[in-house]
Amino acid sequence: MEALKWRFRNNARLVEKIVTCIALGQKSKSDLHHLFNDMHKLSVIMNRLKRCNILSYDACSRYSLTQYGRWLLICYTLGIRPVQLAILALLYNNYHRSIAGNLGWIVPVIRREVERLSVEHRVYDGEYAWKQAKALCAIGWCRRYGRDGIILEDATYEMLKQWHDDIYALYRHLRSADCYEVCV
Repeated sequence: MEALKWRFRNNARLVEKIVTCIALGQKSKSDLHHLFNDMHKLSVIMNRLKRCNILSYDACSRYSLTQYGRWLLICYTLGIRPVQLAILALLYNNYHRSIAGNLGWIVPVIRREVERLSVEHRVYDGEYAWKQAKALCAIGWCRRYGRDGIILEDATYEMLKQWHDDIYALYRHLRSADCYEVCV
């Protein structure tokens, strides 16, 4: 999760363009070099992305996105913060399991789960994470459920389904360091 916390504040547009270009199939150094004017800056940023486990580089001189890179791409595509993507992963899992289990209602994610998530990964404080969950409610991607719970909207679930494997991988990653019992 540390790799996702680094938001690339300096050169954010360039990082977003690099990640998007690699995701769209322009994966060799020559493909990327002809897109940018400053080759030194590009090389520095590419090396930093490799050190942060966002990109990988193979023997054939091709770049690819790691799992962290794919999560960052989803953040850029949706225009959200990494902590919001982690919250969406929790919500998505609950929604998906409720649908797959033929439950008549959607299991909410409660405030304590969101706060505990951020504290256990030592990335954000709990209050910040809950504010980001409320921000997701404000843009209409989820809604409040009672005083201390949130659930995913149907349209958001349908939108996130295209990244099902990546969202579920993020959920498993978040739960691997969690003390909760994971039900399969």
